[in-house]
Amino acid sequence: MIFTIDQNKCTFCGICSKECPPGVITIDRTGKTAFIEAENCIECSHCGMVCPVNAVRADGSPLPEYPGNIETIDPAQIDHFINSKRSVRHYKPESISSGDLNAILYAGSLSATATNSRQVKAVVLQNDEVRRVSIMISNVLMKAVIFGLNPIGRQILKIFGLGRYARKPLLEDYYQRISDTIAGKADVFSFSSPAVIILTYPDTSNGKRFGRTDCALAGQNMMLTAQARGIGSCMIGFAEAALITKKLRKKAGVTSDRKIGLIFTLGYQKPEYYRYPKRDDWKI
Repeated sequence: MIFTIDQNKCTFCGICSKECPPGVITIDRTGKTAFIEAENCIECSHCGMVCPVNAVRADGSPLPEYPGNIETIDPAQIDHFINSKRSVRHYKPESISSGDLNAILYAGSLSATATNSRQVKAVVLQNDEVRRVSIMISNVLMKAVIFGLNPIGRQILKIFGLGRYARKPLLEDYYQRISDTIAGKADVFSFSSPAVIILTYPDTSNGKRFGRTDCALAGQNMMLTAQARGIGSCMIGFAEAALITKKLRKKAGVTSDRKIGLIFTLGYQKPEYYRYPKRDDWKI
Protein backbone atom coordinates (compact mmCIF):
# COMPACT_ATOMS: atom_id res chain seq x y z
CA MET A 1 0.00 0.00 0.00
CA ILE A 2 1.37 3.41 -0.99
CA PHE A 3 0.54 6.50 1.08
CA THR A 4 0.65 9.93 -0.58
CA ILE A 5 -0.52 13.46 0.19
CA ASP A 6 -2.92 15.38 -2.05
CA GLN A 7 -1.11 18.70 -2.51
CA ASN A 8 -4.36 20.45 -3.50
CA LYS A 9 -5.98 19.56 -0.15
CA CYS A 10 -2.98 19.80 2.18
CA THR A 11 -2.70 22.93 4.35
CA PHE A 12 0.90 22.04 5.36
CA CYS A 13 -0.01 22.23 9.05
CA GLY A 14 2.54 19.54 9.96
CA ILE A 15 0.24 17.49 12.19
CA CYS A 16 0.86 14.34 10.15
CA SER A 17 4.62 14.80 10.31
CA LYS A 18 4.57 15.00 14.12
CA GLU A 19 2.33 11.93 14.35
CA CYS A 20 4.34 9.72 11.93
CA PRO A 21 6.09 6.96 13.99
CA PRO A 22 9.11 6.49 11.66
CA GLY A 23 9.29 10.21 10.84
CA VAL A 24 9.16 9.84 7.06
CA ILE A 25 6.92 12.82 6.23
CA THR A 26 8.52 16.03 5.01
CA ILE A 27 6.55 19.30 5.17
CA ASP A 28 7.83 22.32 3.24
CA ARG A 29 5.63 25.27 4.14
CA THR A 30 7.63 27.65 1.96
CA GLY A 31 7.47 25.49 -1.14
CA LYS A 32 3.97 24.31 -0.31
CA THR A 33 4.80 20.64 -0.64
CA ALA A 34 4.32 17.59 1.57
CA PHE A 35 5.99 14.27 0.89
CA ILE A 36 5.85 10.74 2.36
CA GLU A 37 8.99 8.64 1.95
CA ALA A 38 7.30 5.47 0.70
CA GLU A 39 10.21 3.04 1.13
CA ASN A 40 10.39 3.62 4.90
CA CYS A 41 6.65 4.09 5.53
CA ILE A 42 5.23 1.41 7.87
CA GLU A 43 1.70 1.96 6.47
CA CYS A 44 0.14 2.57 9.89
CA SER A 45 -2.37 5.13 8.49
CA HIS A 46 -1.80 7.54 11.40
CA CYS A 47 -0.98 10.42 9.04
CA GLY A 48 -4.38 10.13 7.40
CA MET A 49 -6.19 9.51 10.67
CA VAL A 50 -5.00 12.82 12.16
CA CYS A 51 -5.25 14.93 9.01
CA PRO A 52 -8.00 17.52 9.60
CA VAL A 53 -8.60 18.09 5.87
CA ASN A 54 -8.42 14.45 4.68
CA ALA A 55 -5.46 15.07 2.39
CA VAL A 56 -3.76 11.68 2.77
CA ARG A 57 -4.39 8.96 0.19
CA ALA A 58 -3.82 5.19 0.50
CA ASP A 59 -3.33 3.75 -2.98
CA GLY A 60 -5.08 6.86 -4.31
CA SER A 61 -8.12 6.65 -2.02
CA PRO A 62 -9.00 8.62 1.16
CA LEU A 63 -9.28 6.82 4.48
CA PRO A 64 -12.83 5.98 5.60
CA GLU A 65 -14.42 8.62 7.84
CA TYR A 66 -15.69 7.99 11.35
CA PRO A 67 -19.51 7.83 11.53
CA GLY A 68 -21.01 11.15 12.55
CA ASN A 69 -23.36 9.65 15.16
CA ILE A 70 -20.71 7.97 17.36
CA GLU A 71 -20.79 9.40 20.88
CA THR A 72 -18.47 8.90 23.82
CA ILE A 73 -19.38 5.73 25.72
CA ASP A 74 -19.90 5.97 29.45
CA PRO A 75 -16.88 4.44 31.28
CA ALA A 76 -19.24 2.41 33.46
CA GLN A 77 -20.68 0.79 30.33
CA ILE A 78 -17.21 -0.05 29.06
CA ASP A 79 -16.25 -1.47 32.46
CA HIS A 80 -19.32 -3.70 32.50
CA PHE A 81 -18.87 -4.77 28.88
CA ILE A 82 -15.26 -5.89 29.38
CA ASN A 83 -15.70 -7.32 32.87
CA SER A 84 -18.73 -9.36 31.81
CA LYS A 85 -16.85 -11.06 28.94
CA ARG A 86 -17.00 -14.79 29.70
CA SER A 87 -15.51 -17.94 28.21
CA VAL A 88 -18.64 -19.57 26.81
CA ARG A 89 -18.69 -23.38 26.63
CA HIS A 90 -22.34 -24.04 25.73
CA TYR A 91 -23.72 -22.83 22.40
CA LYS A 92 -26.93 -22.82 20.44
CA PRO A 93 -26.76 -24.74 17.13
CA GLU A 94 -27.50 -21.87 14.72
CA SER A 95 -24.77 -20.62 12.41
CA ILE A 96 -23.27 -17.14 12.67
CA SER A 97 -24.44 -14.74 9.98
CA SER A 98 -21.92 -13.69 7.33
CA GLY A 99 -22.44 -10.05 8.35
CA ASP A 100 -21.49 -10.73 11.98
CA LEU A 101 -18.58 -12.96 10.98
CA ASN A 102 -17.18 -10.33 8.59
CA ALA A 103 -17.49 -7.64 11.28
CA ILE A 104 -15.53 -9.85 13.69
CA LEU A 105 -12.81 -10.49 11.10
CA TYR A 106 -12.66 -6.77 10.28
CA ALA A 107 -12.04 -5.95 13.94
CA GLY A 108 -9.10 -8.34 13.87
CA SER A 109 -7.67 -6.77 10.74
CA LEU A 110 -7.68 -3.31 12.38
CA SER A 111 -5.91 -4.49 15.55
CA ALA A 112 -2.53 -3.09 16.53
CA THR A 113 0.54 -5.20 15.72
CA ALA A 114 4.22 -4.87 16.63
CA THR A 115 5.98 -2.56 14.13
CA ASN A 116 2.65 -2.47 12.26
CA SER A 117 3.67 -5.73 10.62
CA ARG A 118 0.03 -6.85 10.23
CA GLN A 119 1.24 -10.41 9.97
CA VAL A 120 -1.86 -12.02 11.51
CA LYS A 121 -4.16 -14.07 9.29
CA ALA A 122 -7.37 -15.91 10.14
CA VAL A 123 -8.56 -19.39 9.25
CA VAL A 124 -12.33 -19.71 9.67
CA LEU A 125 -13.85 -23.12 10.36
CA GLN A 126 -17.63 -23.48 10.31
CA ASN A 127 -20.11 -26.22 11.20
CA ASP A 128 -18.91 -29.58 9.76
CA GLU A 129 -15.33 -28.28 9.51
CA VAL A 130 -15.42 -27.54 13.25
CA ARG A 131 -16.55 -31.09 14.00
CA ARG A 132 -13.87 -32.59 11.73
CA VAL A 133 -11.03 -30.65 13.36
CA SER A 134 -12.38 -31.32 16.86
CA ILE A 135 -12.30 -35.07 16.19
CA MET A 136 -8.76 -34.74 14.81
CA ILE A 137 -7.68 -32.90 17.98
CA SER A 138 -9.40 -35.57 20.08
CA ASN A 139 -7.44 -38.35 18.41
CA VAL A 140 -4.17 -36.53 19.08
CA LEU A 141 -4.89 -35.74 22.73
CA MET A 142 -6.30 -39.20 23.44
CA LYS A 143 -2.72 -40.49 23.12
CA ALA A 144 -1.60 -37.99 25.76
CA VAL A 145 -4.46 -39.03 28.09
CA ILE A 146 -3.62 -42.73 27.72
CA PHE A 147 0.02 -41.87 28.45
CA GLY A 148 -1.07 -39.98 31.58
CA LEU A 149 -3.23 -42.85 32.83
CA ASN A 150 -0.03 -44.88 33.16
CA PRO A 151 1.58 -44.28 36.61
CA ILE A 152 4.96 -43.63 35.02
CA GLY A 153 3.32 -41.24 32.54
CA ARG A 154 1.72 -39.29 35.38
CA GLN A 155 5.10 -38.91 37.06
CA ILE A 156 6.61 -37.59 33.83
CA LEU A 157 3.78 -35.07 33.47
CA LYS A 158 4.51 -33.81 36.98
CA ILE A 159 8.23 -33.50 36.21
CA PHE A 160 7.40 -31.29 33.24
CA GLY A 161 5.17 -29.01 35.30
CA LEU A 162 1.86 -30.51 34.16
CA GLY A 163 0.83 -31.78 37.56
CA ARG A 164 -2.62 -30.18 37.34
CA TYR A 165 -3.38 -32.55 34.45
CA ALA A 166 -1.80 -35.61 36.08
CA ARG A 167 -4.59 -36.49 38.50
CA LYS A 168 -6.05 -39.89 37.64
CA PRO A 169 -9.76 -38.94 38.12
CA LEU A 170 -9.30 -35.94 35.81
CA LEU A 171 -7.58 -38.05 33.16
CA GLU A 172 -10.31 -40.70 33.38
CA ASP A 173 -12.91 -37.97 32.86
CA TYR A 174 -10.98 -36.61 29.85
CA TYR A 175 -10.74 -40.13 28.46
CA GLN A 176 -14.51 -40.53 28.52
CA ARG A 177 -15.25 -37.08 27.11
CA ILE A 178 -12.68 -37.44 24.34
CA SER A 179 -14.08 -40.89 23.50
CA ASP A 180 -17.57 -39.36 23.23
CA THR A 181 -16.21 -36.63 20.96
CA ILE A 182 -14.56 -39.15 18.63
CA ALA A 183 -17.84 -41.10 18.56
CA GLY A 184 -19.80 -37.96 17.68
CA LYS A 185 -21.70 -37.87 20.96
CA ALA A 186 -20.05 -34.68 22.29
CA ASP A 187 -17.50 -32.01 21.44
CA VAL A 188 -15.11 -31.56 24.33
CA PHE A 189 -12.84 -29.05 22.56
CA SER A 190 -15.00 -26.72 20.48
CA PHE A 191 -18.14 -27.24 22.60
CA SER A 192 -20.34 -27.83 19.52
CA SER A 193 -19.80 -24.21 18.48
CA PRO A 194 -20.82 -23.23 14.92
CA ALA A 195 -17.47 -21.54 14.21
CA VAL A 196 -13.83 -21.62 15.24
CA ILE A 197 -11.21 -18.99 14.40
CA ILE A 198 -7.54 -19.92 14.08
CA LEU A 199 -5.21 -16.91 14.11
CA THR A 200 -1.78 -17.51 12.60
CA TYR A 201 1.53 -15.71 12.17
CA PRO A 202 4.55 -16.29 9.87
CA ASP A 203 7.12 -18.92 10.78
CA THR A 204 9.95 -16.37 10.49
CA SER A 205 12.34 -14.71 12.93
CA ASN A 206 10.16 -11.58 13.21
CA GLY A 207 7.00 -13.66 13.39
CA LYS A 208 8.41 -15.81 16.18
CA ARG A 209 9.26 -12.73 18.21
CA PHE A 210 5.96 -10.86 17.97
CA GLY A 211 3.50 -13.23 16.28
CA ARG A 212 1.76 -14.66 19.33
CA THR A 213 1.33 -11.20 20.87
CA ASP A 214 -0.14 -9.87 17.62
CA CYS A 215 -2.58 -12.79 17.50
CA ALA A 216 -3.61 -12.20 21.11
CA LEU A 217 -4.31 -8.51 20.45
CA ALA A 218 -6.38 -9.31 17.36
CA GLY A 219 -8.19 -12.17 19.07
CA GLN A 220 -9.26 -10.08 22.05
CA ASN A 221 -10.66 -7.37 19.78
CA MET A 222 -12.47 -9.99 17.74
CA MET A 223 -14.00 -11.67 20.78
CA LEU A 224 -15.17 -8.33 22.20
CA THR A 225 -16.67 -7.43 18.81
CA ALA A 226 -18.46 -10.77 18.86
CA GLN A 227 -19.78 -10.07 22.35
CA ALA A 228 -21.23 -6.74 21.18
CA ARG A 229 -23.28 -8.76 18.68
CA GLY A 230 -24.51 -11.28 21.23
CA ILE A 231 -21.97 -13.92 20.17
CA GLY A 232 -19.98 -15.80 22.81
CA SER A 233 -16.40 -17.06 22.52
CA CYS A 234 -13.79 -19.14 24.29
CA MET A 235 -10.08 -19.63 23.77
CA ILE A 236 -9.15 -23.30 23.16
CA GLY A 237 -5.67 -23.91 24.53
CA PHE A 238 -5.90 -27.68 24.12
CA ALA A 239 -6.52 -27.28 20.38
CA GLU A 240 -3.37 -25.22 19.97
CA ALA A 241 -1.40 -27.79 21.97
CA ALA A 242 -2.70 -30.65 19.82
CA LEU A 243 -1.94 -29.05 16.43
CA ILE A 244 1.77 -29.30 17.09
CA THR A 245 3.03 -30.53 13.70
CA LYS A 246 2.85 -28.91 10.26
CA LYS A 247 0.94 -31.95 8.99
CA LEU A 248 -1.79 -31.54 11.61
CA ARG A 249 -1.92 -27.77 11.14
CA LYS A 250 -2.33 -28.25 7.38
CA LYS A 251 -5.33 -30.52 8.01
CA ALA A 252 -6.86 -27.66 10.01
CA GLY A 253 -6.31 -25.21 7.14
CA VAL A 254 -3.03 -23.63 8.29
CA THR A 255 -0.33 -23.41 5.59
CA SER A 256 3.13 -24.84 6.28
CA ASP A 257 4.79 -21.41 6.47
CA ARG A 258 2.66 -20.27 9.41
CA LYS A 259 2.23 -21.04 13.11
CA ILE A 260 -0.82 -20.85 15.37
CA GLY A 261 -1.05 -17.93 17.77
CA LEU A 262 -4.60 -18.29 19.07
CA ILE A 263 -7.68 -20.48 18.59
CA PHE A 264 -11.15 -19.56 19.83
CA THR A 265 -14.76 -20.60 19.37
CA LEU A 266 -17.67 -18.42 18.30
CA GLY A 267 -21.37 -19.04 18.79
CA TYR A 268 -24.63 -17.85 20.29
CA GLN A 269 -24.42 -18.73 23.98
CA LYS A 270 -26.95 -20.88 25.80
CA PRO A 271 -26.44 -19.71 29.40
CA GLU A 272 -27.26 -16.31 30.82
CA TYR A 273 -24.72 -14.73 33.16
CA TYR A 274 -25.85 -12.58 36.08
CA ARG A 275 -22.71 -11.83 38.10
CA TYR A 276 -19.03 -11.02 37.66
CA PRO A 277 -16.44 -13.69 38.47
CA LYS A 278 -14.26 -13.63 41.57
CA ARG A 279 -10.64 -12.82 40.77
CA ASP A 280 -7.53 -11.59 42.62
CA ASP A 281 -7.56 -7.79 42.81
CA TRP A 282 -4.86 -5.88 40.92
CA LYS A 283 -5.31 -2.61 42.83
CA ILE A 284 -2.22 -0.49 43.35
